[in-house]
Amino acid sequence: MFDEIEGLCDKVVAGMQVTTMTAATLAPSQDVAMLTAAAVAVERVRRSADAAQLAILAELARRGFETGPDGSTLETRAPAGEVAELACDTIALALGCSDHDARTRSRLAVRLGDDLDPLIRPLMDGAVTERTLRLVADETQDASRDAAAAVVAHVLAPMRGTDVPRIEALDRHDLAQACRRVLDRTDPGWRESRAEVNRRERTDVRTYPGPLGTTELVACLPSETAHVLMAGVCEIARERQRKDPDLRVGPARALALADLALRGVEVSTHITLGLALVRGPSDPGEAEVAGDVKTAGETRTAGEMRTAGETRTAGDDRTAGETGTASGARAVSAAEGRLIDVGATGKPWVGGVEIPRIGWVPGSVVQQVVERLDSRVTRALLDPETGTVLETSTTGYVPPPSVRRLVELRDTRCRMWGCDRPAVACDLDHATAWPGGPTCGANLSALCRHHHRVKHAPAWSYVLHADGSAEWVSPGGTQRLTWPTAHAPTETAPCETAPCETASHETTGAPHPSTPDPSTPSQSPGSVPTQTPTPDATAVQGAAVQDAAIPDTAVMGSTRQDTVDHGAVATAPPF
Repeated sequence: MFDEIEGLCDKVVAGMQVTTMTAATLAPSQDVAMLTAAAVAVERVRRSADAAQLAILAELARRGFETGPDGSTLETRAPAGEVAELACDTIALALGCSDHDARTRSRLAVRLGDDLDPLIRPLMDGAVTERTLRLVADETQDASRDAAAAVVAHVLAPMRGTDVPRIEALDRHDLAQACRRVLDRTDPGWRESRAEVNRRERTDVRTYPGPLGTTELVACLPSETAHVLMAGVCEIARERQRKDPDLRVGPARALALADLALRGVEVSTHITLGLALVRGPSDPGEAEVAGDVKTAGETRTAGEMRTAGETRTAGDDRTAGETGTASGARAVSAAEGRLIDVGATGKPWVGGVEIPRIGWVPGSVVQQVVERLDSRVTRALLDPETGTVLETSTTGYVPPPSVRRLVELRDTRCRMWGCDRPAVACDLDHATAWPGGPTCGANLSALCRHHHRVKHAPAWSYVLHADGSAEWVSPGGTQRLTWPTAHAPTETAPCETAPCETASHETTGAPHPSTPDPSTPSQSPGSVPTQTPTPDATAVQGAAVQDAAIPDTAVMGSTRQDTVDHGAVATAPPF
């Protein structure tokens, strides 16, 4: 019987496909009443499907794996009402959802299979939403079984004078109050004890990417603190609006919160700029041919055609669209497909940056940070053949700072599918266990502590491929691929100069004051570009990556000869 579930679901999906095509064709000719009835009918099906999935998750969330005495993998089952360790990771990969969503739904599912079992019925009938059941589960989270049973009986009972259950008739606010009134009668003092735990353990401040160029700052604070903080934000916002009548309420409050948070605080930032060196044609308007020799100080106009054997001397100027340095190094903006100035001004063009859990920061803002704030800037030369920073190898287990920096700036976040924990807060995991695998970028990836444990858990599989992709396979057989955030397609033709020599001798204009003399031996920085180049580009644009852990001793290139493969991405990812 259980093996018939997939066939039944296929029939439902086929029915929904017919419904979709019918609605797309005939909906414009229907009145509001008919459209509303159809929307309600489809919603009922969706809620019923949620109930079926939660019934399956109630059991799947209890399944785990452990290693037996003989080294074999054994399947385990957690007690009723409990979620097995790492089960949520299996569910997240299978359903293609975030860890948070998988964990939230798993906790609800196991409770619906235990003390909240009667609540599955109204969801199965399509009378309530999954969110409504989650509210009841949250309100009874720390309650005793008897108190939870009393709440369930109360919300399923009809309201006075009607035959409609409270769980269907009440809105979220009234339903929460109904649950709390029952808990007050059955478990006196529960509010004080729960509030104490929440204020001690569950207060936090988090960031999430908002609309492009913005970040959502979410704070869970003690209630009285939040009340006073919001009053202060509103007061400062009103003052800003008095000075600027065109300023809207929302932006005024956002600026007011920043004023309060940064008042009396000195902020120091660190920006790492990855500047690619380019060989070969990078602009449709320019052609390079064999025998063309470039010399120090040469500049040139965009669109200039050069012939074989042409030699350019110092003082030969280049203009619009192309950049140059004393050694002829150039950088390309993949976003705009044009050459950009990284020359003698010492102010390189800066691309936008995607920061994990923060969002996208425009290049103009990054440039302002570099110019106006107390910022330390590190510039790193990227290998022209691979697009990544040269690194040195090590025979030890612990990655040296240069290798750690390379992996952190290449991956930027945990390599588990769907995880957004910044790489600087992650472990560096050896894909092939040391000493069988080397301690180098090609064998290292950033994994947060939780997913580091998942990788080593029984029945899980993790492979770091040569093209930079990471392949995960869950115990349930779900396969997911992730790619490093910073990609560098290696489409340029091989050059005669060795990569380590190129990084040592080709510089990008006047050194920044924070950059040490490249001639002194030091560790090479790990920085790669943060945007995928356009197909016709032969290098990656200058990229800025925020990293508070990068030391001031980082240099622009490595003068060492013991370079190794460091996990360059051979081809662009399929997206």
